[in-house]
Parts: sequence; structure tokens; C-alpha cells
Amino acid sequence: MQTLLVNRTDPSDITLLKTDSAALDDGEVRLSIDSFALTANNVTYMIFGDQIGYWHYFNPKAYGFGEDHQGRMPVWGFATVTESRCDEVAVGTEVYGFLPVADELVVRPGKITPQGFQDVADHRAPLHPVYNGYSYTYADPSYGVQKAIQPVLRPLFLTSFLIDDFVASEDAFGAGRVVITSASSKTSLGTAYCMKQRGKVEVIGLTSLRNRDFVESTGYYDTVVTYDMIEGLDKAPTVIVDMAGNGALLRRLYDHLRDNVKYGCAVGKSHYEGDAAPKPDEGAPMKMFFAPDYAKMRIGEWGGAGFAQRLSERWIPFLNDAAEWMSVGEPAGVEAMLSAYKDLLNDTADPTQAALFTLKG
Repeated sequence: MQTLLVNRTDPSDITLLKTDSAALDDGEVRLSIDSFALTANNVTYMIFGDQIGYWHYFNPKAYGFGEDHQGRMPVWGFATVTESRCDEVAVGTEVYGFLPVADELVVRPGKITPQGFQDVADHRAPLHPVYNGYSYTYADPSYGVQKAIQPVLRPLFLTSFLIDDFVASEDAFGAGRVVITSASSKTSLGTAYCMKQRGKVEVIGLTSLRNRDFVESTGYYDTVVTYDMIEGLDKAPTVIVDMAGNGALLRRLYDHLRDNVKYGCAVGKSHYEGDAAPKPDEGAPMKMFFAPDYAKMRIGEWGGAGFAQRLSERWIPFLNDAAEWMSVGEPAGVEAMLSAYKDLLNDTADPTQAALFTLKG
């Protein structure tokens, strides 16, 4: 087995470890990890790894290797069952779900349904079920739509959909516009798309000069503003949706908009070395948005089928639209993955280029 280990306090300190594959116990399944995506969202998982628990899903110690200071960064992707000691999960079954950066993963299927299963391994059982689930791709026809970019966009768009629903459910906290930072990030683009489709607020994207032309070309934002233009924004009631987690940037927004900030929605931290969010003297403070808990609430209110229907009404059109501005090649190997990982940490990734990776072979 081959896997990537990350220093939990210094994401730039990584180790590629090769070990023997573990034998399966009764009830376990071996997944061969076919392809996975790397996005800024994966950096967020590491930054909040201890606070929210992302480091625990694939804690190397639970699998019998690694040091105490090391963790495995979670990613999303496709895998195939290559060995099974679980009668209800057949060899050859393709699944989609939460994975480590590795070439294989051993899981213990439980709560099995016609749509998929949960990994009920002891170390994962207390963790959030949204991240423990593996869905059978054959059971959901949406996996056949633009399949190559699904691992890149699917988990991010769910968050985008939920942010839009949350802001709309609160009538945008009385504000007429939403400012979204890191406007070129995929979660930001999905959020802007949903808000533009709803049409209730003005959607402003904040981005770098380097990415301005691309962000404008998507048509998802009513206005695109570069970071050097923040002080030129009208001082109007505003909701901030922050994907960057850059404290210095947020301070500038608060210093300029002051009590016009009606809500601050903290979603990600693509700038992993940035300062912490400020505690403003004026304006609503930033509050963390945890998508899995909000999704659980909405599923309780709408039912599983109702939730899936509402999501698909936005997801499938966005997926087809995104294929116009995003290109994805065949899954690349270890060296390309390590280069892309470095680009993510340095915030130099090209938003128009998505890539899938594999550690197999």
C-alpha cells in the first residue's frame, strides 16, 4: 500500500509511505482507490482537522502505521471493491466517497442499503455520517453526467447549495447583496451560481487580479472586484461569505463596511497561513458554517427524496455548465499529485484546470 502522510501542524511537511497491505477481517472490504480530486477544500479539511475532526477519519494509527504528529488528508473520489469479506458488498462494485490520499482503503460496511453503505469501523463510528458514507455509482444516474469532474465539484457543490439555501432562508439577513471571497474557488463558484439562479440578491465576487478574467467569464457573479478595490465597494448592507479564511482581508472588509456587515458566513480557509478572522467592533462577526449539520437539518425537514430532488435541480445544470470552463484529464500519478498539492498550499492553482490523481501503479 502507498499513502501520503501529512504533518498535522505543518501541511508542507509530507511523507509518501509504502507498507504491506493489511489482511481483511470478517466483514471488511478492500477498496482500490481509482481516482480522487485535490481542491482548496482539502486544505480546509487539514486546517480544521482537529477542530472538526477531519484528521480522525483516516488516522494512520488506526490502520497500524504513521507517527502521532501525522495525519492523512481526506479527499473525494471513486474506488472499486477488489476484495470482500462482506457478503452484501460484491467485488467489482464502484463507490464514491471520502477517501485518504492512498492507493487502497479497508472499510467495514454497515447500514447497507441499495444505494450504498457506511464505514462503521470503530475509529469512524463516532464521526459524522455524511463523511462515512459510500454510494454505489450504479444506483445514482447522476454519476454518469460529466463523470470526470464529479470528484472535483460534487462535494463542493453540496456546500454551495446549502449556503445559498441558508442565506435565502434568512432573507439574506436584510441585506441586498452577498460578497463572496476567493471568488475563483469552486465552492464560491457553485454558491454564486445558486444565488444567481435564485435571483434574490446581488452577488459580488472578490478575487485576485490574476483570476479576474476567468471569474467574470463564468457569468455567475453580478460584479467581480479585485482585492485592491475593496475600499471602493458601496457601503451597503452586506452578507460576507468567506472561503479564504484570510484575517487581513476580512479586517479590510469590516473596516470598510463596518455595521453594514449583516452576517459573516465562514466556510473555508484556502489561505492556510492567513491570520485568524477578526472580532469586529462593528458589524456581525463571522460564524462557521458546517454544511453536514445544515444538510442533516434540511433532510429532516424535506425528507431524503425531497432533499435529493432540490439538490439535483441545481447540481445537474451546474455540472453541465462547469464543463464549459473546466477541463479534466486522465488521472495523473504521484509526481503530478505532489506538484498539485504544493500549488494548493501556495494558492497558485489554475481554477480552469481540474485534475484527478491516482497512487495506483
